[in-house]
Amino acid sequence: MLKHFFLLLFIASSPFPLHAEGLVLHEEDCEKKLVELIEKSKNYIDVSVYSINNKQLVDALIAAHRRGVKVRVLTDKVQAAGKSSRIWDIIAAKIPLRVHTHKRIMHTKVAIYDGVSVSSGSFNWTEPAVHKNEEVCDIFINEPQYTAQHQTLFNQRWADNSQEKSDQWLAKKQRERNAAAKTIR
Repeated sequence: MLKHFFLLLFIASSPFPLHAEGLVLHEEDCEKKLVELIEKSKNYIDVSVYSINNKQLVDALIAAHRRGVKVRVLTDKVQAAGKSSRIWDIIAAKIPLRVHTHKRIMHTKVAIYDGVSVSSGSFNWTEPAVHKNEEVCDIFINEPQYTAQHQTLFNQRWADNSQEKSDQWLAKKQRERNAAAKTIR
């Protein structure tokens, strides 16, 4: 009973509308809506994306973190190693970031906003996804039961990709970046 009371209280205090809403958006509209969802989030944002280099989205995540929203990012190690990856901006902002450290790629494109809304689809959080590719994103607003399924999966993947393994991988990549920078000089 008390658990249901707190769930209702949480939903009632949500920055999202009280009615459920489902959207299917393309490219630029998707980017704008994701920024809006990030900006409206008050408690937390969990992001699991294959690739992340979109300046608007990364800047919005950093701004959310700075205003006290708990942000966690899980991304694919192959994509995170790319030259255009913005993971270093996320790390510099002290946002918890883990890389998928298993042998397969992590190809998800999901974000969870305050436990009541979720975005998913083919849309990577990249500049090409907005300006070059044919993409789609599905957004479910004020859908806590649907969102809970994504939250469960995110939590499992977050736990499966330990901070220790992520830190080891990131340290290795940082050493490689430093060595490459010295070679260029």
